[in-house]
Amino acid sequence: MMNRLFVLSVMASALAACASNPLEITVSRCPAVAVVADTGTLTRFDGEGRTTDDILFTASISDVNVTCNQEEDVLSAIGFYIGANSEGKVVNETVTLSYFVAVLKDNSEVVTKRVFDVPMTFDRDGYAVSREVLSQYIPTIEQARRYNYELLIGFQMNVDDVAFNMER
Repeated sequence: MMNRLFVLSVMASALAACASNPLEITVSRCPAVAVVADTGTLTRFDGEGRTTDDILFTASISDVNVTCNQEEDVLSAIGFYIGANSEGKVVNETVTLSYFVAVLKDNSEVVTKRVFDVPMTFDRDGYAVSREVLSQYIPTIEQARRYNYELLIGFQMNVDDVAFNMER
């Protein structure tokens, strides 16, 4: 019995020694990436109605990921999908959607904002998908250390689009 307790305590000590410190902080100079609230989904309507019967298609930004290399400079690759579903209302057609990417410095100052157009071709079942890949470059690690950068992504919307998203 004592041998068993001794072995268990040695194993527990060994496992505890291998565990990482939960209070350890890793500082990354890579920008944080997020989809802006209420801009990650875009709904287009057929006509003036705003009921579920009037929806032409709904598009969403999903699976946002970032890979980052930080050495003397910082280079990030940001990838995400834009998918759309028309539930068969739009087939074998191409529509152009616009999305934005904004770079924020220190969580408040907009450094740049660019709008990109993406053609979405709906298949015979009413689905469309596009994989988008962007890069963001900070020329020196000192600049990356001095400021906190964020990349914000969302659909370029008008007031009615945002209001619809907030109400649903």
